[in-house]
Amino acid sequence: MTTTPAAGQPVHTPGTVTTKGAADPAAPVVGRHVLDRAHLPVMTLRESALAHNTAVMQSYVDRHGLLLAPHMKTHMAPALADRQVRAGAWGVTVASVQQAMVAWAHGVHRILVANEVLDPAGLAWLASRRSVDPDADVLCNVDSLAGVAAAASAARSVDGTVHVLVEVGFPGGRTGVRSADRAREVAEAAHDAGLVLRGVTGYEGGLPDVDTARAWVAGVLAIAGDLRGLVAGRALLSMGGSAWFDGVVDAVQDRPDDVDVLLRSGAYLTHDDGFYAERTPFRRRPEEGSLRPAIEVWGRVTSCPEPGRALVGVGKRDVSFDEGLPVVRGIRPGGTAHDPQVVPPPGAVTVTRLDDQHCYLALADGAPGLTPGDVVVFGVSHPCTVFDKWRQVQLLADDDTVTETIATWF
Repeated sequence: MTTTPAAGQPVHTPGTVTTKGAADPAAPVVGRHVLDRAHLPVMTLRESALAHNTAVMQSYVDRHGLLLAPHMKTHMAPALADRQVRAGAWGVTVASVQQAMVAWAHGVHRILVANEVLDPAGLAWLASRRSVDPDADVLCNVDSLAGVAAAASAARSVDGTVHVLVEVGFPGGRTGVRSADRAREVAEAAHDAGLVLRGVTGYEGGLPDVDTARAWVAGVLAIAGDLRGLVAGRALLSMGGSAWFDGVVDAVQDRPDDVDVLLRSGAYLTHDDGFYAERTPFRRRPEEGSLRPAIEVWGRVTSCPEPGRALVGVGKRDVSFDEGLPVVRGIRPGGTAHDPQVVPPPGAVTVTRLDDQHCYLALADGAPGLTPGDVVVFGVSHPCTVFDKWRQVQLLADDDTVTETIATWF
């Protein structure tokens, strides 16, 4: 900090920011308003919503006698995974060995790789985990004889073990065997090859509705029962996207006592203002609880080139757009920490298009007047494709002050 000779007032020398999402390095780490010395756009998470959603989901799975391994690929933020595990989650789900390595390096040693792994180096890493930590529990999926052979070869190369779940899929879906007979063939091959068969898995999120999902999961549970004799100890049935997990709960109510159900839903933590707001099971079952959107992206109006149009410095590099465009949650005329937020009437300010670094707003009658320099606060649709665009995310109290800054590891 220096002072100007004339005014004698403190002057802050701006710092250099090279990490996306970071504030001015001279700014206080916590306690400052998110707009104080901010380099917009920034992504934030509402602390109260995170705490609420964590408690609601953990209470839900506890009430229904399920285990929870939230999908870490949603956020890839070890600090968020840590709070999920501390709240009672069994461990985490990931989609790749690299993601598993991030979880492991940050102290989570119960990991389900909910995907087939064929890469020899990745399989060798999985096979070696129990030699590093005897209490570790790391699993992956298998749906082919080639996958069985690759896992067995990797296990031999490190004198280790690979624990697997046979994945069951559906026609037109993604990975997974397509029939009970094929599931048995792969399971027997895994057993005979010396892999540790732990149970069966599937993904119902790609199905069109909850009723279809419920019926399909019941069929997968039957396959799990058919393969039970090949599984040593308690069997595991892993399921769960974030849209139809109530159908999963319904389908497994009458499961055998020695079958544990591991739910992998991950989007619940942050929720959203679009895709999952429409599809969450808590909307169908409000008596079970509710979720709150936690994600906001803050951007500044850069241009108002013609009546009814404004441009904001937020784009495809900053927000998700694969399952719907962002929504405007609030506007701060003046764009400073001291300017109160205005919530526009429904439909008054609409996102119509995104470029890489531009957001197009359509302003209808009744919309607040926008001026370059104002700040717009966006909610998002589909949280899974927001976090990967940021290296730092700021957690906010309800008064918009920063409580913590967390890192992502993509």
